[in-house]
Amino acid sequence: MTHQPLTKHLKDSSNPVKQFLKLRFPRTASLTRKANLQLRSEDTINPGFKPKIYDLLAIAIGYRIRYNFAITPVDELAESVGLWFFSYYWGHYPSPLHSDKPIKDFFASLDDTLEAIAPVKQRLKDEQEKLLARYCYVLALFKQLCHDTDSYLYSPLLKPRPKQSVDELLAIPTDAELADLCAMSWLFYDRYHHRLSLRSVLIPTLKEYEVVNESVADLIVGRCLMRIKASIKPEITPLLLRQLAGYLLLDEKDKYKIRSVGIYMARQGKLLQWPITDFLCALTGDDTASLTQLRQEFHVWCRGPRLG
Repeated sequence: MTHQPLTKHLKDSSNPVKQFLKLRFPRTASLTRKANLQLRSEDTINPGFKPKIYDLLAIAIGYRIRYNFAITPVDELAESVGLWFFSYYWGHYPSPLHSDKPIKDFFASLDDTLEAIAPVKQRLKDEQEKLLARYCYVLALFKQLCHDTDSYLYSPLLKPRPKQSVDELLAIPTDAELADLCAMSWLFYDRYHHRLSLRSVLIPTLKEYEVVNESVADLIVGRCLMRIKASIKPEITPLLLRQLAGYLLLDEKDKYKIRSVGIYMARQGKLLQWPITDFLCALTGDDTASLTQLRQEFHVWCRGPRLG
């Protein structure tokens, strides 16, 4: 069985990890029905982009929302998007010894920009918001290139040629894409700025667990594990609920002391949130199933011969 992050396991219907989550958390209908009814009553930010752009913008708004809570140290951020990997793609631009210079310059510029505009716990004005949106868009492109190596065939980071300066990188997003990110960012702030004083963990990392490699979640706010989604469709899916359940199981030692889970739908400006007890009871159909018990079951399953 291939060792890979949780999200990769969930993409394969025959994967034993996905089978466990589907078997143990079969009752998604009540949660999805209630949540989707709430979402349908919200307006959706929909500028009419192509599907691939929506996926990229979903990553970008995740970066932007986290900047409302705290600043991830730039060296950690660079490591998380695989900075070490990019010199391979930049090849001989302008020379083998300086092939990753534009990327290093980008992160240095990002550091200076964050210090200057101080986005934490404040609603940025138009020009500042657009500038930070540019950086978040490029960060999303970096992450896409790191996690989907096929994207080198079409990534604007590299086409028609590798970008060679910070200005060239920041010029990639269109005005329409920046406006879209700004609209989602302001919507989050306007509706949920009261949560910005809560203790937060940016990009919480769940360590390797049997066949599941190190997995990264979006955000923990006030002990609520949150997924950030930017879907045009005002609905959540059973797969998304099971992914949240999977993250709960991976925090085997209760490192983050998660007490609720949530999904923030960025295009609808709606946070859907459930206490862990209610969440697990609804998904399992068993009001006696505890998180400790489910973690133990998952541990046994992952050590079983089917995953060898």
